Amino acid sequence: MTRPTRNYTPCAPKIGLAHPTFGAPKTMNRDTALINDRYEAMMFARSPEAARKAARELVRLILGDEAVRRPLEETLRECCRKIRPAEDPREQARFEAEFVELGIWPNPSQKLVAA
Repeated sequence: MTRPTRNYTPCAPKIGLAHPTFGAPKTMNRDTALINDRYEAMMFARSPEAARKAARELVRLILGDEAVRRPLEETLRECCRKIRPAEDPREQARFEAEFVELGIWPNPSQKLVAA
């Protein structure tokens, strides 16, 4: 096999460089920005409707269009497993519960009692 010369140009296109922290290619920056925007919209929503809308958009971005037809709570848990995985099952369950709470509030199954 011969060594390439100085004027050697590769035939294959270059692949985006990896992000120093996350290892994601630079081409994923737009997707990451969209996901972060939807997450912040869900986190800082001023109404339950706005939180659910942002949660559905986040689910669609991370899991795809077919996931929108599944229950929101289930898909939010799956999104949490993808974007914030944990090795400890208890910690993962806590992360998922917090994530679901952001997207579905107030939870209709919880009863609020006035004192």
